[in-house]
Amino acid sequence: MVKREAETGPKVELERLKRKVGLGFEVSVRWFPATVKYHNGKQLAEEVIGDTILIYTENPQKAIELVRHGFAEWILNQYTKPYRQLVNSLISLFEQQQYEKKEKTVETLAKLMATWER
Repeated sequence: MVKREAETGPKVELERLKRKVGLGFEVSVRWFPATVKYHNGKQLAEEVIGDTILIYTENPQKAIELVRHGFAEWILNQYTKPYRQLVNSLISLFEQQQYEKKEKTVETLAKLMATWER
């Protein structure tokens, strides 16, 4: 059975998982067996970017396991996505406000420095 699973490949496994769970039909998988990828100095075996699971192992059985891991991660990301969007919006608003304050301060300092010439 293990050999049969390995032969089905990551795409077939992902489709099986989608049907079993009944969601994630927009998720796709891409397998890059000869690619080595790092994040924060650590080698990645798989990653989920948006609705795509990227697999970076040459081992077909490991690729199947990583599809399962990546799909579970994608499901959990659906619950955290609104929180990330909220936090990112707050960060963006804060950065915009800080930029405007900084620019006002820079303008005031530039005017003050202009008076030093006299």
